[in-house]
Amino acid sequence: MIDRVRSRHTLEGVVIDPVEGVYAGTLAIEGDRIASVERRELEAREPLIFPGFIDLQVYDAEGLVGTGVTGYLLATREVSAPVDPLCLGLHLEGPFLNPQAAGAIPVEELLPVDDGLVGEWIAADGLVRLVTLAPELRGALEATERLAAAGIVVGLGHTRANALTTAAALDAGARFATHLWNAMRPLRARTTGPVPSLLVDERATIGLIADGRHLHPLVEEITIRIAGPSRIALTSDLVPLPAHRPDGSLLGGDRSGAALVAHMARFGLQEAATMASLVPAQLLGLTDRGRVAPGYRADLAILDAELRPLQTIAAGETV
Repeated sequence: MIDRVRSRHTLEGVVIDPVEGVYAGTLAIEGDRIASVERRELEAREPLIFPGFIDLQVYDAEGLVGTGVTGYLLATREVSAPVDPLCLGLHLEGPFLNPQAAGAIPVEELLPVDDGLVGEWIAADGLVRLVTLAPELRGALEATERLAAAGIVVGLGHTRANALTTAAALDAGARFATHLWNAMRPLRARTTGPVPSLLVDERATIGLIADGRHLHPLVEEITIRIAGPSRIALTSDLVPLPAHRPDGSLLGGDRSGAALVAHMARFGLQEAATMASLVPAQLLGLTDRGRVAPGYRADLAILDAELRPLQTIAAGETV
C-alpha cells in the first residue's frame, strides 16, 4: 500500500521494469517523479508495479478508467483539442485510407490525400502525434515525407500496399504499423502485401491489438518471434461497446491496459511491460516514461498477482 508523507510516497512490491526485469523492491516517489528504486528481500507476490501503460489508439477514453493506462492517443479522423490530461495527443486514423481495406471505418469518411489537410495537421502545434495512412494512395508518399519531417509519426494501415510500396513508405519516413495483420492486404505465397515488410524492417514499430480476439494466438507468437518485444506496441483500438457487429465482425477493441498485458504475459512479464509501456513511449519520443526507474515520471500501473488492476498512478497521483 502507499504511505503518503506530504509529497513523498513509498510503494513496496514486485517491480516489473522493461530494462532491469522483475524483482522485489521499494519505490520512493517525490512529486511527479520516481526518486529511487531499491531492491529488497520480499516474499510477497503482489502488488506488481508496472510502468504506466501507454495506448496509441483509443476511441473510447472512458473505457480506460482503472486499467493502468497513464497516457494515450485519442484516435479520430478530425482535429480537436482533447481536455483529458492523460491524453498525449491525437492519432488520426485516416482519412487517407484505402476504401478496399476500410474495415470498421465508414468508407464515406475517407478522402484522397489532401496537401491542405496535411499542412493543417502540421500546423496544429504538436496536437497531432500520429497519422495512419495507406501508402499506395496517390500523394501518400509525399505526405509521409512532410509529416515525418515535422516530427509526426506516420503509421501504415488500412492498406492494400505491396512489399515495394511498403518499403518506399518506410524510406519516406513511416515508422509504425497500425494494428498489424488487421485491415491489411493478406499474406500470400507470391503476393506478400505489407505485413512481411513491416515485420522484418527494424525501422517499423508494430502496433498489435493483443486482446485475444483480433489475432489468433499463433499469429501473435509469430509476430513476437520475428519482430521481438522491443519493436511491438500493444494497442487496444478501444471503442464504445458493442465492439462487434451482429454478424461477429469486429468494430474495434473492448479490452485495454492490464487486460492486454495479462493476455500477453505468457511471453514474460518484462516483455509485456516493454510492449505496453516502453515501446510506445519511445515511438512518441517520451524519454521519461515507460520504465520503473529513478528520474522517470511516476506513471505506474499497480496490478495484483493475477494481473488484475488495483491502482493507476499518473505523475505521482492516483487517478
